[in-house]
Amino acid sequence: MVNSQGSEEPTEPQNTPTPVGPVPLKTTDPTSVGGFELLGRIGAGRQAVVYLGRNNRGESAAVKVLRAERRHDRRSLEAFEREVETLRLAPDSLSPRLYSAGWDGEHRYTSSEYLTGPSLEELIRADGPLNGADLRQFAVSISQLVVELHRLRIHHGDIKPRHVLTGPGGRLFLIDFGVAAIGDGSLRRRDLFSLASVILYAAGGRFPYEGTPLEISTRTMGGRPEVGVLPKPWRDTLRKCLEPNRRFCPSAAGVLRTVGRYGSWA
Repeated sequence: MVNSQGSEEPTEPQNTPTPVGPVPLKTTDPTSVGGFELLGRIGAGRQAVVYLGRNNRGESAAVKVLRAERRHDRRSLEAFEREVETLRLAPDSLSPRLYSAGWDGEHRYTSSEYLTGPSLEELIRADGPLNGADLRQFAVSISQLVVELHRLRIHHGDIKPRHVLTGPGGRLFLIDFGVAAIGDGSLRRRDLFSLASVILYAAGGRFPYEGTPLEISTRTMGGRPEVGVLPKPWRDTLRKCLEPNRRFCPSAAGVLRTVGRYGSWA
């Protein structure tokens, strides 16, 4: 499975399949950074490129390198530093383990645990939506991750199906902390919207607001998410998270309490 620790290119459509496995390096890519030989690209975004790396002991890592055109951009460097700070604070049980971070010559980089997946996006595309006990277990696990992040005052800010990854023992991890912030409560509401969205995606393979750009805009402004695919006991709580104009919505702990309840799923 592809390692989803990379981000999609900014021009990539949402429904474009993610390539399976790392893709070859480009001629402009470095061949080694931070003691890791770079074997291929895992993914790329506006700010950085993520590579599959291997050190001289044969150990693999996801090596994230700031793009050359961003090296002297103050905002990009500050964002990179915030991500490093967040990864150092986040427990290994929630996110890939950070191995090292710093400068290697002209390259600003991080190296972290390489998790092969699958991501939630890959899982649903391959096997279809979750249901019954599998859906409940997923919803509980992802809610627990967000509860713990918020307890540490970490707000991810970009939770999506391709950023929810299955690791060793079937445990879930959140990846790509590129826009995460510590103590920035403005991202809390976004995390709750995204948490409800990925649970909805797991249950039905779709997002709460779909259609043409105009339809999406109208539905979003009207706060009318389609949640019928969810078990009835979950709908009210998750709908509140998905209504963008709602002033107050449940906390991550409230979502966890809801999806963790036993009882009728009719």
